[in-house]
Amino acid sequence: MKKRVLVYLYPQFREVEIMVALSIVSRFYEVLTFTLPHGAVTSECGLTMQPSIKLKNINPLEYDMLLIPGGRQAGSQSDPRLIRLIKAFDRDGVRIAAIGTGVLLAGKAGVLVNKNFTSSVLEEEHRRAKDWLKGRAVNRPVVEDKNIITAKNNAYIDFGLVIGDRLGCFNSLDDYNLYKGRV
Repeated sequence: MKKRVLVYLYPQFREVEIMVALSIVSRFYEVLTFTLPHGAVTSECGLTMQPSIKLKNINPLEYDMLLIPGGRQAGSQSDPRLIRLIKAFDRDGVRIAAIGTGVLLAGKAGVLVNKNFTSSVLEEEHRRAKDWLKGRAVNRPVVEDKNIITAKNNAYIDFGLVIGDRLGCFNSLDDYNLYKGRV
């Protein structure tokens, strides 16, 4: 089976939060993107991205990870098809990695229940999102619990490194240290 990573794109997603992860995994994995509804999406920095796959063609068992970036409109993403898809990835034991406010989407899908997680959700947003964020909030840059990896938005380098490590993307310590800024 082909090694693949799926990325959810939505209006105003914060591409910087996933760029290190994508740089690392794209050397070994096919990276596919999708949106709801299907069509071009403009990121927070103004990049227009065209998705590479339609939702109806996604089978979680064909992927090694679902990657969810944060962004200004993460909290408003509530399409039932998206929520079902995230739940399906979790049910099938596929890794789900969410950063910053993208963690809200994992929470809406219920995949954080009884799990440790971290996020960049402000305290006021956290109170409003308490119905979704039913796991155990941990104040660390990156938290991994079973198949779920979460990170604060400013921990995008460590987030990418954890993802790369879990997906076996480093051939040597030098590969790892390149992204850590030690080479």
